[in-house]
Amino acid sequence: MHRLPLLLCAMLLAAPAAAQREPEWRTAPEAPILLRPYAYEPETIRLEAGRPVKLHFVNNSRATLSVSAPAFFRAARIRSRDARALRRGHFRLAPGERRVIALVPAPGRYRARSANLAHRALGMSARILVE
Repeated sequence: MHRLPLLLCAMLLAAPAAAQREPEWRTAPEAPILLRPYAYEPETIRLEAGRPVKLHFVNNSRATLSVSAPAFFRAARIRSRDARALRRGHFRLAPGERRVIALVPAPGRYRARSANLAHRALGMSARILVE
């Protein structure tokens, strides 16, 4: 008899993250990130932990470029429609393409870099600091 309340409490605590209140994505500030040949701007992306933000990626080149930050995206709470665009923590942008990824970043230091080995060797990487 006394186990029923404990069981109910355990089930409530184990509720999936989807049951959490959805952030107000409309009012989240934007953080522009420019993808140039062999570089990201800014080189250090500073974000506030636990606060919703819209990362606005813009490919400013004539080549397809990519962003790979699996640890960062895995740790963040990503807006559901944007999560589908991420495949194993990375995505590609065609020349001139833009993409907005809304998320709530988790504290930590992360690395973003090109999924293309040649681009990465030429310095296409950035630090992501979430404090």
